[in-house]
Amino acid sequence: MTATTSHRIVAGLALVLFGSSAAQAADAQAFGDRLKEIAAKSGVPMAFTAAEAEGENVVLTGVTLGTAPDTAEVGDLTFETVTGSNAEGWRVATVPFEDFSKTEDGKQANVTGMVLEGLQIAGSQGASTLPGETQFFFDKAAVESVSVSEGGKDIFSLSGTEFTNSVASGSGTIASTFNMGDFAVDFAALPADETTKAMQEIGYPQLSGTGSMEMTWNPQSGELVLDPLAISVENAGDFSIDYQINGYTPAFAKSLAEIQEQMAANPDAAQSSGMAIIGLVSQLSVASLSIDFTDASLTPKLLDYYAKQQGQTRDELVAGLTGMMPMVLASLQNPEFQAQVTSAVETFLKDPKSLSVSIDPDAPVAATQIIGAAMGAPQTLPTVLQLEVTANGTE
Repeated sequence: MTATTSHRIVAGLALVLFGSSAAQAADAQAFGDRLKEIAAKSGVPMAFTAAEAEGENVVLTGVTLGTAPDTAEVGDLTFETVTGSNAEGWRVATVPFEDFSKTEDGKQANVTGMVLEGLQIAGSQGASTLPGETQFFFDKAAVESVSVSEGGKDIFSLSGTEFTNSVASGSGTIASTFNMGDFAVDFAALPADETTKAMQEIGYPQLSGTGSMEMTWNPQSGELVLDPLAISVENAGDFSIDYQINGYTPAFAKSLAEIQEQMAANPDAAQSSGMAIIGLVSQLSVASLSIDFTDASLTPKLLDYYAKQQGQTRDELVAGLTGMMPMVLASLQNPEFQAQVTSAVETFLKDPKSLSVSIDPDAPVAATQIIGAAMGAPQTLPTVLQLEVTANGTE
C-alpha cells in the first residue's frame, strides 16, 4: 500500500466520522426544536440553550419551562436512545431527571427519582400517527418522592407517584392508570394562620392518605370513561368519582386546543371564543356520573367544629341545616326531587356513613340538552338525567 493510498483512506475515514458527527448534531438540534414546538402547542413554553448528540442520546442544556417572570429552570436533560426524524416523529426510550432541591423563604423542597419512559413525539408531516392522534405520548412517568420541610420539620411528603399509558391492539383504546402514592401533610408544623388553626381544631393536626385513577379513551368512538378517581384520607373519609362521556374524539380535542390557543393569543375575544366552546361542547353527551363519599369521622368533626363556632349543639346545627334544604331547593320547582335530597341529607347528617349522587339516564344526554334545561327548565333536570341522591346505602 502506498503512502498516497494510506492518506486517502485516512482522509476518507475522517470525512465519514466528521459527516456522522455533523449529522448527529443536526438531528439533536432538529429533535430539540420539534420538542420545543410540541411543548408550545401543549401550553408549556420551553426553551434551551444548546442541543448536542452523544451517541444515541440527545442532551439539551439550559432547559427552562414557562415564560418570564414565571420561568422554571430545569437545567440539562438527557434523552436516552433517540430515534426518528422531524418528518416521521421521534421516540425516546428514557428521560431521567436529576434530583431537585431548592430552598426559598426558609422552606426546602426536594424531588427525587423523576423519570419518563417511552416518549413519542408526533412528526411534522401529515396527521399524527400517535395513539389518539395526539402530539406526544408516553408509556410511563414516575416520581419517587417529593418533600417540603421548614425549620427541620417535614410539612409535606409524597412518595410512589406513577402514571402509565397503554394502547389496546385493534380498537386503539388508550388505558391510563395513575397512582398518586402516599401523601402526608403536617398542619401543626406549618406557620400558624386561619387554615392551620382550623384544621387542628377540627381534629386534623396531620393528614395522610393515598389516591388513584383509572381511565380509558376510545379515540374512534369518542368514549371517555373515568372509573374511578379515588382519594382516601386516613381518619377522614373516602371520595370517588366516575363518569362516562361520549363524543370526545381526536377532532374534538384538536378543536378545543385551537380555541384555547386563540383565547390565550387574544383575551379580548373571550365572548366569541366562549360561543365557539359552547358549539364544540354540543358534540359531547353524558352517559353516567357517580360521586360517592364514605365517611370515616370527617363529617362528625366538621359538625362539632361549626356547632361550637355558632354556640350550638351538633343536633341543633343538623336541624338547622336540614331545615334550610327545602328553601334552598325550592327554586327547582320539583317537590319529588326536593324531598329526596332533603331526606338523604338529613339521614347522612344524623348518622354519617355514606352519601352518593348519581346520574344514570336511559340513554346518553347531549350536553346542549343539559345546558338548555339548566337555563330554561331546571325542574326537569333530575328527570332528564335520572339524578338520584342517596345516603347510607339506601334509595
